[in-house]
This record gives sequence, structure tokens and C-alpha cells, in this order.
Amino acid sequence: MINFNALNREQRDAVRCVKGPVVVVAGAGTGKTRTIAYRTAHMLEVGIEPGAILAITFTNKAAREMRERISAMVGFDTCTDITISTIHSLCARILRDDIDKVGRDTSFTIFDTSDQVGIIRKALAKHGFDPRKNEPRALQFGISTLKNIYPPVDVDDIADPVMSRVFPTYNKMLEDNNALDFDDLLLFAIRVLDIPECRDRYRERFRYVMVDEFQDINDIQYGIVRRLVGKRSNIYVVGDDDQSIYGWRGAVVDNFLNFEEDFAGAREVKLERNYRSTGVILEASGAVIENNEKRRRKKLWTSGKAGDPIGMIEALDEQDEATLVIDCIVGDKQRLNMKYGDFAILYRTNAQSRVFEEKLVRMGISYILIGGTRFFERKEIKDMTAFLRVMHNPEDETALLRVINYPPRGIGATSLDRIRDAALEARRPLFHCLEYAVHSDNIPKKARKGVARFLEVIEAARQKLKAGGLATAGKFIVDELDIENAVRKSYSDRNEADRRFMNVEEWINSLIEYESNEPKPTIEGYLENVALMTDEQEVDTELKEDSITMMTVHSAKGLEFHTVFIVGAEEKLLPHEKSIQDGSIDEERRLFYVAMTRARRKLYISYAAERRRYGETQPRITSRFVGEIPEELFSYQSVKDIEERRLESGKKLASTSLKRIAMMLED
Repeated sequence: MINFNALNREQRDAVRCVKGPVVVVAGAGTGKTRTIAYRTAHMLEVGIEPGAILAITFTNKAAREMRERISAMVGFDTCTDITISTIHSLCARILRDDIDKVGRDTSFTIFDTSDQVGIIRKALAKHGFDPRKNEPRALQFGISTLKNIYPPVDVDDIADPVMSRVFPTYNKMLEDNNALDFDDLLLFAIRVLDIPECRDRYRERFRYVMVDEFQDINDIQYGIVRRLVGKRSNIYVVGDDDQSIYGWRGAVVDNFLNFEEDFAGAREVKLERNYRSTGVILEASGAVIENNEKRRRKKLWTSGKAGDPIGMIEALDEQDEATLVIDCIVGDKQRLNMKYGDFAILYRTNAQSRVFEEKLVRMGISYILIGGTRFFERKEIKDMTAFLRVMHNPEDETALLRVINYPPRGIGATSLDRIRDAALEARRPLFHCLEYAVHSDNIPKKARKGVARFLEVIEAARQKLKAGGLATAGKFIVDELDIENAVRKSYSDRNEADRRFMNVEEWINSLIEYESNEPKPTIEGYLENVALMTDEQEVDTELKEDSITMMTVHSAKGLEFHTVFIVGAEEKLLPHEKSIQDGSIDEERRLFYVAMTRARRKLYISYAAERRRYGETQPRITSRFVGEIPEELFSYQSVKDIEERRLESGKKLASTSLKRIAMMLED
């Protein structure tokens, strides 16, 4: 039986809503995930079949957390029958079954961002465009933006001369590779769901649909949800328009604000009791966000203490700002017996991290920079994963070219060009022409032996996969090709080589963990997991406890810390200059609100009187958002205050050291 006493009144109301359209307005820190988990358990308790429930999240981390919460309440076996998935993973599942209905092969590969950039480079070269003048990553972002416009944009309507030629070529190259990018997962899924028999089948399967973080949904994602819901209208959306900060990625907050217009008779439930932050932080953040007129009105409150006032740090410039912030962290850590992991520094742009990094390194203070190279984007990991991609989809030319001569086996550029020419002439995928290369006098003997060796390893790895599973196949590739030696030859620095090969070893661990945690592990399932990884970054717990976390406010969404520093609270920085120019101040205000509500117990805001830009020192104006916070909630931190804290911390450290020395002498 569900223990409703563990929930507050509003949460109980939200949990008991089972049928019909429901919108849950869940403010920051109000127990959103807990409410969804209890609601799911309640649905099972009233007789709804687990397989009829679909829960859509927007990150893999959120999906894992939701599954863990629900499993703890209803049991692992029952929970496995509930579909809890990101929308991209859901679309990938739909396409594995039904993409052939719209003319594509079900063994498609999912290309990640770097794969897409590689294809764009080839498209640029084909049309004679210089990649130095046409940044491929910028084009990738532009292509993604185009694909997320719904209904789709007609190529003839693209005004940019480069994009109008690269875009169709890029899509044709994806098709030739039997590949989809992330946005294609949505586009092809909506095409499948536009087929009446497919749409009806999925509607009959998923009779109850829940969508988390609904404020971040874009139009094409909304179109997929609408097609899945159907006439039953058993849709349950949870979100907070005050935390909608992804407009630049296509999120349309109006989908959340206008929910009742699209789903007649929808019920609204508000979660306003906050379990995270102090009264002062809630009052201050509430005062800021109230200045956005287009929003669902809510007022967060807490039964906890009012807490400390907000610390305002006034700095002379960015160097002074970094010094004052770090000194304040050092002082609070020692004075309040905290850990560095209790502190987070949030900024609007990645470039702001540099000065903080330099000072932390000089002071010997550990920090975690969220936004560095993620595990599955590291070269050695992409190399190893490419072997699996070729095993699964031989037509994946991008993966094939990445590893056909890795480690080096004598297959040079000239030999590859000859094989590719043969493939073009035969109108066959490159992989299927490798056997020709082994017996062709047109290919040098060394290259023929290298190709034969490559085919031998791929085929042997496939047999290992069939007999022993993914991890067995992965270990075979690493050992058979002596990847450790290949990695060590690539890096003259021994420590770097050690770190790189440790990544390969961790890759093997990822295969083992996938097979252990997945009821029906498959190579395509693993590759989808890798391709669908979001911006989340896993951090070792021990490192986390002893390191200051630094990240952009966008990256901080969904996280919380004991103490938060919002740095660079200045006009043209937060709010950003582009937002001031294009009039999107509301989203910048929501961004500031999200930053404030990451703090549990203490919030600091800092700004500088001047800041260097392009080598020139410019005067700065304090952010308008600071002016929206009631003056009585502030406590200004002067240089003298922070120096006194630092001195006090130094005395405390000295006293502790003397006690330890005395104890050692006694021993």
C-alpha cells in the first residue's frame, strides 16, 4: 500500500491524478521526482498494467533516477515492464521496429556530434567550401536547428548559400552510411507515427503517458507526444516554466503554458512547498522571477529557517572577483567545517572559468570543471566503439575509416582511395569491397595483408560476440590488436599514456556493466546508449567531496549545492549581451532564477566594476536582476570581511597543526 502520509497535501493531489490530462507545476526543490515515483506506484496499485505506462524524461540521468525510485517502491521486476526513457531513446526503439515502413533499414547507426562534424567536412569539400571559413561545428548546430523546426523546412527556402547546399548533401551522406543523427530520430519517428496502423499500435501499448521537464519540450517532440496520447488524453506532464532555459535549443515554453488549450479539461496541480533552500533564498529568487509576466503564478515557501542573508561580493575586476570568491570559499570551509565539494561556482559563459581555474591551480585547490571532454568522446574510446559499430553495421563508413588502419597495419591513403574507387564503381558499400582488395593486384601487398587482417579480426570478434557477449568481444579486440601498445606509442608522456589506456580498460567495464544491468543486452542497445549520452558528467564521489564544482548555469540545471556563487552578475554578461539585443530577457531571468535556486543554505552573488574584453578594460554595470532582489536580503562582503575570515581560518589551521605536533611529541 502507498503511504500517502509521506507526502504533503499538494503531492498527494498530484499522485492521485491518474486519468485525463494533468499538468503538475513543480517549483524548484518541491519533490518532483518523488511525486512521479509515488504516482507510478499508485497507478499500479489501482490496477493499471506496467506495460501500459510510458514515462518520458530528457536526460539519461533522470531516467535512471526515476527507475531507481520506482523500483524501490514496486520491485525491480515490475519496474522493468514500465517504459522509462528519454524521448530520443524512445524514438530509437520505435525506429528499430518500424523505420522500414518509411524506407530505411532497421540496422541503422546513430551518428554522434563528432561523426556529424566529419560528414559536414566531407560535404563542404564536395562543394568546394573552405572549412576554415565555414566552421563545421557551427554548421552542425545550424543543421540541428533546421531539423527541429516543425513542420520541416523546405531546402529551397534556406537563404544561406552554404547551408542550402551542405544540408541536403549531409542528409544524403547519412543515408549512404545507413545512419541517423539525433534529430533524425525524432523526424523519422514522427513519420512512423503518422502511419495510422503504427500510431494506433503505440497508442494501444502506451495508454498512460507521463512527460517530465515538459517546459523544455520543443515543437517536434511535442508532436510526437501528441501522436502517442490520442483521444484517451491520459497525459500527465510535470515541469516548471520558471526553469525553462533552453530556448536556444528549440524549447518552446508556450507548450507548457498553453497545455489546457490543447488538452481540454486539464487539471492543474501546483507543488509550492520547497524542501531545498532557505527562506531568504526563496524570497530573493521569487522576487526576481515575478518580473516575468508570462508565467504560471506560484510562490515557493519552506517550513525551514530563514537562513543567512545573500552575500554580495563587489569586486574591482575579474581577477579581484576570483580572488574574493575563492578566499570566501576557503574561509567558509574552515570556519564552518565544510568540504570543497559543498561549493559551486556558476557562470554564464565558459570563458569566465579561466581566471578561477588559474587561481585555484596556484592555490593547490582541487576543482571539477563540468563541460570537459566526456568519456565517450575521448579518442581512444571512440576508436574502440567504432569497432563495435562496424561489427553491427558494416555500411557505417565513418566508423570503418576510423579503424581500418588502427592500429597501423599498412593500409595507406592511396590504397584506401583505390578501394573506395572500386566501391563507387561497383555501387556497393566500402566494407563489401574489402574482400576485393585482399585479392587485387591494384593494391600493394602490405595493404592487402592489412585488410585481410582487419576482416579476420572483425569476423572473429563477431563470433566472440555470439558465443560470449559484448565484453568478451571487446576484450578480444583489445588483446588481439594489442591496443595497449598502440595507445602507448601514440603518447610520449608515460602518465598520459597510462591515463589513456585506463580509459580503454574502463570501456571494457562499461561493456560489463551494460550486460549486467540490461535484461536483454545487444550490441545495438549498447551503441544506442553510447550515442544517446547527454551533457551529464559522472564524477567520482571521492573527488566530488574534495573539489569545488565549476560550470555554466545551463549545466547546473537539476543540481544543488550547499553554497552557490553566481559570478559575473553584470549587464551584457547575465543577462547576456545577445539576449539584451534580441529581447529574450525573460529566459535570462529564468537562468538567473535557476542559478539562485541551486543553493540549499547559502547564496553569494558577485560582480566586477570593470572587466577586460578583447584586451581592453571596460566599465561594467551591475545586472538588473540584482536590483530586483530586496535590499534587506543582502549582506555585502567587503575585502576586509573576507580577509578577516581568511586570517581566522589560518589561525584555526595553525592551532590544529600545533595540537597534532604536541600529540606526536607525547607519543
